[in-house]
Amino acid sequence: MASVFAMASTPITVRLVRDESSSLVKRKVDPYLGQDYRTLLEECLQKKCLFEDPHFPADSTSLGYNLLGISSPETIGIQWKRPQEINQLPQFISDDMKWTDICQGQLGNCWFLAAAASLTLYPLLLERVVPPQQSFHNNYAGIFHFQFWQYGQWVDVVVDDRLPTENGELVFVSSAQKSEFWPALLEKAYAKLNGSYKALDGGWINEAFVDFTGGLDESVDLKSSPPSLFQIIQKAVEKRSLMGASINISNQHESEMRTPEGLVKGHAYSIIGFAEVEYHGRKIPLLRLRNPWGKVEWNGRWSDNSSTWLLLDNATRQNLQVRGEDGEFWMQMDDFLRYYDTLEICNLTPDLASSDHVSSWNANCFEGKWVRGHNAGGCRNYRGTFWSNPQFLVTVEGDEKNPCTLLTSLLQKDRRKARAVGRDFLVIGFEIYKVPQQFSDIDLVSQRASAISSLIPMVLTPYIAKRDITGRYELPPGQYLIIPTTYMPQEESSFNLRVFTETQHTLKEIDCKIKAEAKVLQESELRISMEEFRKHFTRLSGEDQEISPEELQSILVQTTSKHSHLKTDGFSIDTCIQLLKIADRKGNGKLQLEEFRFLWSKIKEWEHIFTKYDCDRSGTMDVQELRLALEPAGFQLNNKLVELLCVKYGNDLRRVDFDSFLSCLAHLVAVFDECRKMDQNKDGVITLGEQQWLQMTNLQ
Repeated sequence: MASVFAMASTPITVRLVRDESSSLVKRKVDPYLGQDYRTLLEECLQKKCLFEDPHFPADSTSLGYNLLGISSPETIGIQWKRPQEINQLPQFISDDMKWTDICQGQLGNCWFLAAAASLTLYPLLLERVVPPQQSFHNNYAGIFHFQFWQYGQWVDVVVDDRLPTENGELVFVSSAQKSEFWPALLEKAYAKLNGSYKALDGGWINEAFVDFTGGLDESVDLKSSPPSLFQIIQKAVEKRSLMGASINISNQHESEMRTPEGLVKGHAYSIIGFAEVEYHGRKIPLLRLRNPWGKVEWNGRWSDNSSTWLLLDNATRQNLQVRGEDGEFWMQMDDFLRYYDTLEICNLTPDLASSDHVSSWNANCFEGKWVRGHNAGGCRNYRGTFWSNPQFLVTVEGDEKNPCTLLTSLLQKDRRKARAVGRDFLVIGFEIYKVPQQFSDIDLVSQRASAISSLIPMVLTPYIAKRDITGRYELPPGQYLIIPTTYMPQEESSFNLRVFTETQHTLKEIDCKIKAEAKVLQESELRISMEEFRKHFTRLSGEDQEISPEELQSILVQTTSKHSHLKTDGFSIDTCIQLLKIADRKGNGKLQLEEFRFLWSKIKEWEHIFTKYDCDRSGTMDVQELRLALEPAGFQLNNKLVELLCVKYGNDLRRVDFDSFLSCLAHLVAVFDECRKMDQNKDGVITLGEQQWLQMTNLQ
């Protein structure tokens, strides 16, 4: 289609508006893999058949890999049976759910079991994970369902009740009450969510806490705890956060071992309350703990029968002191720090914690991804690529005199599933910088790259191969830049970034405007006279005095062969047709003198830019070089568009050679020429929906 470039004298800016479909509120709970529990249940009841799950079949593929792989001797003899084939009178829940119900099987997933057992102490939360009204009697069809939080969304996971057994006994999780099957079915649903049973082998209790609640978990090393820990625990209790404390073990023989003080090693205790008592004018902080066993208690200061209670007045003593072997007891804060090693706090989201009497966090989240060759820049050690990482701006409100609590959590998504193909958790972390108000106004990529390299981090997390890295920070109100990264560059993963604050805050991704300068649609300067150029054109264009795509291909191949700094794949006919189109005013597929002069001026300008920004002189550009090169070519592009350009024009290593670079820029010229035509009021701005823009770029 014809283009009159000489008339283009104003920049073109594209303003994106969120599509109506993308701004809709998500369903509260989504059926995992599209399997709706109610629909499947009704189908089975009508057909009078028992459900068999095609997405998690009763065979070795669901068991996993390595020791649980298809040909492993460990799996020989495993049979999949329904509960009524294991027990004559199976029950989903016997009496009620208790901590002691859950017994570990032949899988190293005690982290999952400990979290599930802790959840039994919080009936409302447990009911969210294990929906009620499920049984082996009323409306039984061999199908059950459970709900988990996954990276910003609750999902409902259905499973059939065929369970792996050996010699008639469950291979994995079982209940102390042999007729009870909710623990085994919960484990199966969680295994399905993570790809297989084997994928659950090895993990951290906070990972399961998050999946059971959607909360934000933080871990505190009690041997180097902050001075404000008691205040942190106070606020956590007030917000109804889940809290667990444990004593480390040095080997498996110490697991469940009792200490002389009445504490159990390798065992999760719940913290359920706090108090401060006065004695001789001094405030003594106390914590109330619960052993989920319902027995075996602390026997030191402030234990049930300790003489220290006699130091208090009768009213306080009667209000606080607990008696009886019920698993609950009080500990003084310094004793707690002395004997326990780790504190886990799962801060609940507003929808789970809110009530008229409970203050809750203000929460925000963002889903993103590191894409190899685009924005997987690695940690700050890799200064050449660090600036390209995803960046998020959080603005925290509050009183200048008082610091604000900022909880920040970075989760990498779906990596546990990838274990089956030899990929595990990446080493991840994040940095936080205090930035001035004007930082969000930086439009140019080059300016932002320069600004980031000069910033000094206020927060630098350790880099750990875990699903979730979480930190608590006390910061003054203001504007902060959060940069989540993998430790090594060019590692790919989707991630979820969450921010919790006690005061109001905003969270947004740093992105660029979509804009083309006027020069994009104008002829560039050529260092050759018109007369000299006419002679070259006459020689190159043949008898018809027009340049065809084939002639352009020959010209480009011949020209670039003289330049060792330009690597190409030989300029395909498609690339030449694309280049020709941006100057083809008559639309006949060939270029006359003035048209070819326009095109050649752009090619020589782009060659100069390519040479300048190919910093490593490899003859190709990586994406960081490409982003910086787009700027002098006159383009500002948002993150999504750059990502799509990388996929389309980059090779397997996401590197762009010279002919791909020309093709990319020709494509952008054509796109913004169409934008110029849509600018009916000639103010240099058009407004498009997100999907409309992606369709227009023809990159999705």
